Order: sequence, then C-alpha cells, then structure tokens
Amino acid sequence: MSIETHDLVGQSYSAIRGFFRQCRLIYIAADERDVIRLRTNYRKDEEVYLFRTTATPEQARELFLRYLDRFNELHQRPEWYNALTNNCTTNIAVSAAASRDQRTHWDWRIFLNGKADEMMYEKGQLVTDSLPLPELKARAHINEAARAANGDPHFSARIREGRPGFEDEQ
Repeated sequence: MSIETHDLVGQSYSAIRGFFRQCRLIYIAADERDVIRLRTNYRKDEEVYLFRTTATPEQARELFLRYLDRFNELHQRPEWYNALTNNCTTNIAVSAAASRDQRTHWDWRIFLNGKADEMMYEKGQLVTDSLPLPELKARAHINEAARAANGDPHFSARIREGRPGFEDEQ
C-alpha cells in the first residue's frame, strides 16, 4: 500500500499546497516492485529504505485489513490531504494503532515525513540486529539494489539481500 496525494495532471507535490486543501488523500494498492521502482527508477531524489518490522503475521494481516477499510472509507467519503494532520505517516500511525485495538500514541515524528524510522527504532518496532540507527538505516537503503534488480523475476529477494532482519528469507 502506498498513501499519497492525488495531484491533478501537470501538478506536482508541494509541501506548502499540502496545508491548503489542494490534493486528495489516496491509498494505492500495488505490488512491491511497482511501488519501489517508481521511487528508485523514475522519480528523482527519493531515497528508499526497507526495514523489517517486529510485527507478527497476525498484526500485519490486521494492518492490511485496516488499510482496506480505509480504502473503502476514502471511496465513500474522500478526504483532503493535509501535510500536518492527514498525511502518509499519520495515516499509518492511526491504522497501525487501530489494527491493534489501541489508541494512537502521538509522537512529534508522526507529523514529519522521514522520521518514522527513528520513532519505530526507539520503540523497538524494527528488527535492528543490534545496530545503531545510522548503520541500520545505511544497510536498509535499497535504491541501488532496486535499480539493479529492475527486471529480475526475484526482485523481492534481491532487494532484501544483506538487509538486517531478512537473513532467514534467503
């Protein structure tokens, strides 16, 4: 799943416009290769990281089902994207809490895209292999691996090679 803004044709994302009801919030269902390659091979200046979470299969299933519910909610009642209160990170946090029947524990990093990894690391929600966050993040960076695996039928395995937490899948 990818949580994004729905821009008009010819319009590009703007953080400033993201505060002023200029874009709709959308959820996109796509396969892993499409979501990652869009960010590594086609868009410019996007860095992609692949972390293994500590979520159980049951928790991952519940989160996926919550995303599907959210898909349907947005189809019935479209919402405006808001760069602070209704963005990709806030939607993930709310859905993750709902999938565990918990309230969302607010943290300032939920409001800033690019800080979720730091927050999850501190809360023990990432498989770290006892690495400090800067090293974990460096090893989780997959831009080059995704470009190299572009047409490989084993794309998912290739982008996980050498990444912390994925050793048992190889």
